[in-house]
Amino acid sequence: MAMFTLMRKNEEVMILQIGEDGNIVKLGKKENTALLPLQNRTSSRGVIEWWRDRAIPIKQGKIEKMLRDNGIETTGLFLTQNLGLSLTDYYWIRPLGSDLTWEKVNLFDNDFKENLLLGKIKMGDDEVEEYHPNSSLQGNLEKTWIIDRGTRKLVKGNHDIYSSESINEVIVSEAIKAQGRDAVQYSLLHIDGKEYDYGCVSDLFTTQKKELVSAYAVMTSEQRPNNLSRYEHFINVCDKNGLDRNTVREYLEFEILIDFIFSNRDRHLTNIAVLRDADTLKFISMAPIYDSGKSMLVGRDIVPVTDKYVLSQDAQGFKEKELELLKYVQNKKLIDIGLLPSQEHIREMYHKDSQVSEDRISFVLEMYKRKIDMYERFASGENLSSIRF
Repeated sequence: MAMFTLMRKNEEVMILQIGEDGNIVKLGKKENTALLPLQNRTSSRGVIEWWRDRAIPIKQGKIEKMLRDNGIETTGLFLTQNLGLSLTDYYWIRPLGSDLTWEKVNLFDNDFKENLLLGKIKMGDDEVEEYHPNSSLQGNLEKTWIIDRGTRKLVKGNHDIYSSESINEVIVSEAIKAQGRDAVQYSLLHIDGKEYDYGCVSDLFTTQKKELVSAYAVMTSEQRPNNLSRYEHFINVCDKNGLDRNTVREYLEFEILIDFIFSNRDRHLTNIAVLRDADTLKFISMAPIYDSGKSMLVGRDIVPVTDKYVLSQDAQGFKEKELELLKYVQNKKLIDIGLLPSQEHIREMYHKDSQVSEDRISFVLEMYKRKIDMYERFASGENLSSIRF
């Protein structure tokens, strides 16, 4: 076991005892409770759970093999060896008695080893210690941080031999921007040695001045009243932290609608986020929309596209079904149909994948066409939940 100080930049937050598996086993003295991570603040074990969740998932990409090859027993230990550093916020751990500073270790300014999609990592052999932002990367999709001509970028792959998820990121991000909304900009990237043709890459959108806070962290920072939905609770907490509640609501409604049209089933509560000011701790804005790769029926079998199928899609986050999420939408006309990508454009994008079949593309396009039709009916006032199959 070893003792560490949980830090936020150069501010001491609290003392931690971390076990040999990299998990926190004991919480010590709190130096500054205002700087504690927002996630699970209402729980006495909040910091313990936050640290556990911070570690890269064992099922992400090749992380399990990488750990085994380097004699690292757990993702928690990998996280600890890299001081818990991240490129989305300012938390890290400093060994007790160490003179390390944020300026020496932060990954916004200091270089780090680039390990494309978590290949073999050589640790501890350099004269100058370098830390890895990958140890705190979330999600099961293989991905890695890189530095390209001084710019921090995130490279993502796909779950199978197809490039669909990466292509979807590009299509949906362009579609969101065409609507005048903010989205992370993705572009396709060929990755050597992969079965799929393309991954995708995007620039880092956090800085030393603004950090990313997930909707899950926001929601669990305060106790939710029993008579309030998680959706309304999230809006309330954002409002208390400096965001205009009507702006937050419109953002969520737009996101629900664009996810409906593109059949995105991966909008869980860590794929919705706010940006927070590093100094004031006030929320600045909702984050640009990101992680839309699991759109367009990725991984779903080709079946006849009926009204029942169109309206029975799964969702995540605030509700488990798309139809249930639509009930939160008050302004039903947030999407300009005329600005959505054409079927021809989507077909052209999918043809970049040398392994995708024409049947798959036709399936995707038919569903997209039906979803637009369903959205138009919804926007005109029709209650989609009342449609009988």
